[in-house]
Amino acid sequence: MKKLILLLLFIPLVSLGQNDFRKMFFGESEEILKEKYPDVEFFPAAGSGFLTQWTEFPIVLEIEAQVFFMFKDDKFVGGMYAFSPMAAHSRDERLKEFNNVSERLNASCELQREDVWYKDYTDSEKNKPDWLDLAVEWGEVQLVERGKNEDDITIIHILDKKHHTLAYMTKEGLKVLDNTADDAL
Repeated sequence: MKKLILLLLFIPLVSLGQNDFRKMFFGESEEILKEKYPDVEFFPAAGSGFLTQWTEFPIVLEIEAQVFFMFKDDKFVGGMYAFSPMAAHSRDERLKEFNNVSERLNASCELQREDVWYKDYTDSEKNKPDWLDLAVEWGEVQLVERGKNEDDITIIHILDKKHHTLAYMTKEGLKVLDNTADDAL
């Protein structure tokens, strides 16, 4: 019985100690970001208008990356890794990096794979060895994984000809992105 009580007391402490994205909790301010990373020089990312974005340039899972912290009304609503396409020296390395990130993600939450093909290939063509990395390089497919973690944060992992990104978004962050996309149409 004592073990059960200790376990029940310990679980909330562990949950409170977890961060949502790189030391940040969703809902925290830009000022808190700067306090948590005092030695990092942050600067606004260009071209958003609807979100204030701050970025840093670390190595993530042994891949060069740019990290975006997205804020709406001074609340942290999303984070994104933009893995450097130039870091992988060959198309099969890019696919291996995507699969490595995918394995780590799927170890903690289940993502659904929803590849988007831009040409009409048969299933047997799509499943040929060494075909997928070539199709990505030619821009004929976008590899997409989506899911939610235990905190209802949406996770989106994408590899295409020009990008390899991994994003964590709150419902509020997704809503802002959806509204912005609707306004652009």
